[in-house]
Amino acid sequence: MKLVLQIALGVFLGMLSSQLVIDNWHTHQEVIAKEVAEKLRARQEKVRMEQGDRIRTLLIQNRQNKTHGENKPPVGFVPDDAKAP
Repeated sequence: MKLVLQIALGVFLGMLSSQLVIDNWHTHQEVIAKEVAEKLRARQEKVRMEQGDRIRTLLIQNRQNKTHGENKPPVGFVPDDAKAP
């Protein structure tokens, strides 16, 4: 009977420790996934802010060109119907 109890205790402790290891692994993977998602979100936010600044600059240049009577396109402007070389 003592051997049966030792085996049962060993199985119980083994299952408990494996469950704890699996839970820790899943928690670790979730943390890594959250970090990756946060980095991606931060990079997308940075790109969005840069695009907003670029658009704002182009609008200001356009407004200044209209007040000075110049009708030249802004630097780096490529029309939609332009053909690629």
